[in-house]
Amino acid sequence: MNTKDVDAIVLSACVQMPSLPAVAKVEAMTGKPVITAAIATTYALLKQLDLEPIVPGAGALLSGAY
Repeated sequence: MNTKDVDAIVLSACVQMPSLPAVAKVEAMTGKPVITAAIATTYALLKQLDLEPIVPGAGALLSGAY
């Protein structure tokens, strides 16, 4: 997969599937942020609760960079 000109990668994984190990691996391989349904949901939930969207080891979106 050519990821040279993409801003992020969406891994299609159901929220019941453990995807965090795959997220870390794909981010390391591509140097691109990776989003899954579970990561996006967690980010939105934390923002709605006025909490910092930081979850160590849960990918770039939840790293505190956004």
